[in-house]
Amino acid sequence: MAHKDRTVNQGGSMVEENLARSIYVTTAGTDTSTPNCGKGKPSNETDVTLSCRGSSEVTSEVRGIASCERIPSMRTDKCYKAKTFQELYRGSEIQEFYRGANVLVTGGTGFMGKVLVEKLLRSCPHISNIYLLVRCKKGKDVASRIEELFNDPLFEKLKAEDNGFRKKVISVEGDCREPGLGLSPDDRERIVEHVNIVFHMAATVRFDEKLPIAVATNVLGTRDLMLLCQDCTKIKAVVHVSTAYSYCNRSDIAEEFYDPPITGDRVVKLMECLDENTITAITPTLLGAWPNTYTYTKAIAEDTVRTLARDLPVGLFRPSIILCTRSDPLPGWIDNHYGPAGVVVGVGLGLIRTLHINEKTVGDMVPCDMAVNALLAAAWHIQERRRSGIEGIPVYNYVSSCENPITWDRYIKKSIEHSWQFPFEKSVWLVTLTNSNVYYLYKIYALFFHLLPAFVVDTVLFSVGQKPRAMKIYEKLHRFTGAISYFCTRQWKFSNQNVQQLWSMISEEDRKIFDFNICNLNWDRYLGESMMGVRKFLLKDDPRGHSDAMKKRYRLYWLHQGVKFPLILLFLWLCWLTTRTVFRLAGETAMIGKKIIT
Repeated sequence: MAHKDRTVNQGGSMVEENLARSIYVTTAGTDTSTPNCGKGKPSNETDVTLSCRGSSEVTSEVRGIASCERIPSMRTDKCYKAKTFQELYRGSEIQEFYRGANVLVTGGTGFMGKVLVEKLLRSCPHISNIYLLVRCKKGKDVASRIEELFNDPLFEKLKAEDNGFRKKVISVEGDCREPGLGLSPDDRERIVEHVNIVFHMAATVRFDEKLPIAVATNVLGTRDLMLLCQDCTKIKAVVHVSTAYSYCNRSDIAEEFYDPPITGDRVVKLMECLDENTITAITPTLLGAWPNTYTYTKAIAEDTVRTLARDLPVGLFRPSIILCTRSDPLPGWIDNHYGPAGVVVGVGLGLIRTLHINEKTVGDMVPCDMAVNALLAAAWHIQERRRSGIEGIPVYNYVSSCENPITWDRYIKKSIEHSWQFPFEKSVWLVTLTNSNVYYLYKIYALFFHLLPAFVVDTVLFSVGQKPRAMKIYEKLHRFTGAISYFCTRQWKFSNQNVQQLWSMISEEDRKIFDFNICNLNWDRYLGESMMGVRKFLLKDDPRGHSDAMKKRYRLYWLHQGVKFPLILLFLWLCWLTTRTVFRLAGETAMIGKKIIT
């Protein structure tokens, strides 16, 4: 085999072109010092040998190829030169599933959606196109939102490996709240003709979302997407992303469908027939055992998927609480304050000092990148089931409590421990936390630890001519902590046999590329990286300012002690005064009683 010098280009195209030049088919017994044909004794059986000099420099297109790999032989009497390296490189089973695929992603600009898009482009390099359904939002058009998406630090690794990845992303203007997903006729036709795989992730995740908006996005959007998939001519897999808490009214949640609180058609008719005030008034009655409109509409959406699935290769993916990334493409990445991340920020800043939480219960949480890996594997598994003739819609509960549980007590203590090691630059008070599972005791704590200090701060601000704002901040914080307390004070028993079976089915190579085995997660290390991620990606703390943050923490510590001890003395004095008053009144009452008797 002849070798030609290659220049490594981080964009990938030059690597492929020059590697392709070095791939030849030579007949058995031929002098391999030159690529010329006709030398040596011809043979019907030829060997194709691939030489990859400097394979460590090769980009994602040739990742995993060792030097001098053997390619399966091909019958030919002529010298053969490969057109592209991609045509000869064969990836893992899951990578091959996505080879040449056109993937439709809804919700691709959301937290989990961003990680999915990045993973598809980087780890499935032979994917054809990603159709990204994006709506105009907050005065930004689709192009601006796509540009904003790829400017995120999440995509820096992908840019370093393949700077031409943008050509594979096709933005499609649409809105899941609009009829027919808000697609134009041309875009709809293009999707119907080309799309093979669909990931439906678009949803409103606000717990306090108004019911009409939640129904329009989570239920109607799902219905219209399923109708679109029914028209697609080349569909291989459709994965609807729900939540492990869609049926949180149950204590045991298996990998199966349950009866919804109401059918999708009926709830849509209700939203169409009733005015907004009436809907608001009857929302608590409609929700019933469901704690919020998010879980309520997600349960209805699951039933919508089951009803409209028909012969489609459909699967249901239920992740539990999604946390920041573990390591892929970078550790600790997060872009929102929802759920536990918001608690970590509030506690780390010294704003949240008490929570309504049962520390003994297990908090079911999973890293975002591992959930995405499981999601990608689930799509592959759906097609494998279809090929094997297995009927039914598979449900995947991607949870941590079955194999690698962590209690809220451990989660909170480790997070506080790491916050002491890496304090936030914007902290306003020392990190302290006093929790209670008893609601009324929690309200007392909130009064003393939140509301009274906020009242004092607002009084000072008002006295110096500034606008009071502390009470408003705590009003928002209490709405947030109140919304998540339902999930922090209860225990669920999940089952995840389908996820475990999926892990047992995939190859060793896929286990390295798409690691979703929750047993591989080291919680202590992960929570430390999560704290660093919050500092870097949410609070935008300067990494060089760690020493200043440590100094500020010590100042806040002594300030906290300086305030705490006088308050303790004041509390003890009030207790003594109250006790003395009670005994004095009791004594006076006894004296009056004796006088009455005598």
